[in-house]
Amino acid sequence: KSVSRFIVVMVLTSWYVGLAIAFSIKTIRSQDPADGWLGYAVGTNPDGNTDETPITFIEATWINLQEPELKTCFYSPWFGIETSDNLNLIQPVNPWTGNQWEMYNEYFQWKPVHNENSKSHVTYPGDVLYGSIKFNADEYTYTIHHADLTAGHEWSVDTTIPVQQLDNGTYKAYTMTYFVFEKECEECRAYPPDNLVTFYNVSVFWGNEKKSPSWTTSYVEDVCNFRAHAANESTITITWDSTAKGERNNATKNRERLGHMNHFNRP
Repeated sequence: KSVSRFIVVMVLTSWYVGLAIAFSIKTIRSQDPADGWLGYAVGTNPDGNTDETPITFIEATWINLQEPELKTCFYSPWFGIETSDNLNLIQPVNPWTGNQWEMYNEYFQWKPVHNENSKSHVTYPGDVLYGSIKFNADEYTYTIHHADLTAGHEWSVDTTIPVQQLDNGTYKAYTMTYFVFEKECEECRAYPPDNLVTFYNVSVFWGNEKKSPSWTTSYVEDVCNFRAHAANESTITITWDSTAKGERNNATKNRERLGHMNHFNRP
């Protein structure tokens, strides 16, 4: 009987430990950078921004990537701005949906969870895409402008997002910018053969003053050698290897945040 009790205790202990670990992982990941992020660069105010001066304007241009060899995955290169607590993200996105490239605007909020997407539009390999995010100080909102500048493919969409307020009425501050390639695929050949996306003519204003961001780079999921690079103050590149072998960890897919950059939730 004592042996049986010992086994039961050990099983229960293992179960509780496993549950605690799972809960800890979920808690840690309930903010950005999120599970599913591959290579990314983060830009912060070079002055340190201890007073949380918000980003008042940001813009970037990039070229729509080629179609992948394996057309079964959903992912996107994108840039956006984030609040100082890493819980609110405003972004123009350019996802491969599994059968075509698209563009639209998105807002994701961790607490309480809220996901909002604009109308979408088809884009094509080689299209010149432009995105900007502007702070409207009189309304405490941000306007996202996303445009295809390519002759014959011109299209744009604007979305206005209110700044979230804390319980005490204080508005949150969007103080940093992210440039990201997001979502894992089962095989590297599901990613575009370009193996490079370049965000150029990047301009960032804090408190209506243009500044040279302090860039750092990292990754969350280490797959297909996705890495971000700060070429200079106005150019961010993300590279990968679509010919690399190996499969992704399917457990990661189950941890990726629900709703975010999810084309099934679009209007």
